[in-house]
Amino acid sequence: MSADTGIRDSVTGLYVREYFDDVIARELERSRRHEIPLSVVSVVIRDVDALEAAGEEVVVSVLVEVARELGRNVRETDHLFRWENDEFLLLLFGADGDACEQKVQHLDQLFRSWRGGGGPVPAGVRIRVGGATHESDIVFASVLQAARAMARPEVTEVPPAPGEPS
Repeated sequence: MSADTGIRDSVTGLYVREYFDDVIARELERSRRHEIPLSVVSVVIRDVDALEAAGEEVVVSVLVEVARELGRNVRETDHLFRWENDEFLLLLFGADGDACEQKVQHLDQLFRSWRGGGGPVPAGVRIRVGGATHESDIVFASVLQAARAMARPEVTEVPPAPGEPS
């Protein structure tokens, strides 16, 4: 049995949301200790309901392709999570605001090219990307909320990360 059992999503192979708490506590401490920036990027597949109407195989195929592409676009030091059914989170250690914005723009361009049928998912699939960077005087929950709100405008509240004030 793999050491990753329980921390990996069975569909995409990415880390699960529950494992995020362990990782973020460790990465925030490392970020503070070394005064290194930490950014988060949220990637949301829009209109999942329409995909679900096409069948579970289509949904699984889109999830796998998005996860695969995200995996190709992260560094070894980054962490990639399947956050919700239709959302992925990238935790970018050492990425400042400019690097985060470049990553968001790169992924946004990539996924926009897929919309017209130029990618491995059905034409018309919309994927939104948002990002934010943690700075020493900002509670990480606010950073996470900002990144998710850019990709998913209906998000209004995110619980604080372990060890952060609420």
